[in-house]
Amino acid sequence: MEVNADILKHIELLIGGIGVIISLLFGIFLLVTKTEQHKANFFLSMYLLAFSLRIGKSLFYNYFPIDPVIRNVFLAVLLAIGPSLWLYVFLRKHPLHQLVNKTHLWHYLPMLIFIALCWIIPNDRSALARLLHYVLIAHIFVYAGYTFYWLLKDKGDKKSTSHRERKIDSWLRFFVTTTLIVVIIYFFIIQNIIPYYMGMAFLFSAVIIAFSIWWLQNPFLFKIEAEKYGQSTLEQDEIVELSGTLKRLMTSENLYLDPDLSLGKLSKKMGVTSKRLSQVINQSENMNYSKFITNYRVAEAKKRLVADEYSHLKISAIAYDSGFNSLSSFNAAFKNITSTTAVQYRNSSKQK
Repeated sequence: MEVNADILKHIELLIGGIGVIISLLFGIFLLVTKTEQHKANFFLSMYLLAFSLRIGKSLFYNYFPIDPVIRNVFLAVLLAIGPSLWLYVFLRKHPLHQLVNKTHLWHYLPMLIFIALCWIIPNDRSALARLLHYVLIAHIFVYAGYTFYWLLKDKGDKKSTSHRERKIDSWLRFFVTTTLIVVIIYFFIIQNIIPYYMGMAFLFSAVIIAFSIWWLQNPFLFKIEAEKYGQSTLEQDEIVELSGTLKRLMTSENLYLDPDLSLGKLSKKMGVTSKRLSQVINQSENMNYSKFITNYRVAEAKKRLVADEYSHLKISAIAYDSGFNSLSSFNAAFKNITSTTAVQYRNSSKQK
């Protein structure tokens, strides 16, 4: 039996160590690598490093005793997981959002307070110690639950999003759902409902391997910044400002209604070069200029197709009035974005 127990401990160390090492290495890679989604990836790296440190402690504690104060420090990193999860998902969905004056750092205040008090916080089998452990798990669960709810509300119009955006949404839902499952199982383990302490290390390794498969299948999630903009001097705040100006022009002056509108013409209107405007659209909207303008034109056509004041117009007239210079290009764009034809869209609105 002793031999079997020793073999089991070695297997636990091997499998648990795989997850910890992969997580640590990838977390460090994201931390030091300037990527297209560097701000979002910074918080993903914090998530991975916090989880791997916590699981690493469990593996080490299975072989060697650890001072209670040190154990409290490792417990404190659990308070970094929830905030890092939320900030990563939020910035991955809204990459140009500015976290003004580093206000996001308050999310990590509970962790800093826990670390500052780690020498007086009990780490034993007392009721208070168990209660604190439940609070730490609840902290992650609340953040993960809110993030999942926010993702459901922020999913937007699936028919108007690109394949890339749908892939990102699928990854984020998988990421948050998996975290929720891990937290629930973690609670069952400390409650002894699942009577196997090292089961968390096995679970963590399985999760990291699942994440790794996602990342390998979808490398654009962590793609290094595109070379075509490698020499650009545009800073992120300039992209945000120009993107805001562009959208204001689209909504206030309806420039997209001009069928002869071109990238050069629009860039001249904004007072920037065509290359810079192209970069702004690509990096803020994840699409090219043509798709960007087409989305506005289709949105305009959709409004006109259901408005009573345009009910007497033929679809071809609405297409031209919305900025399209041919009926065929309108039909193709409308079907691609809405997954239905203009005729079907107009008829369905009449039936409501």
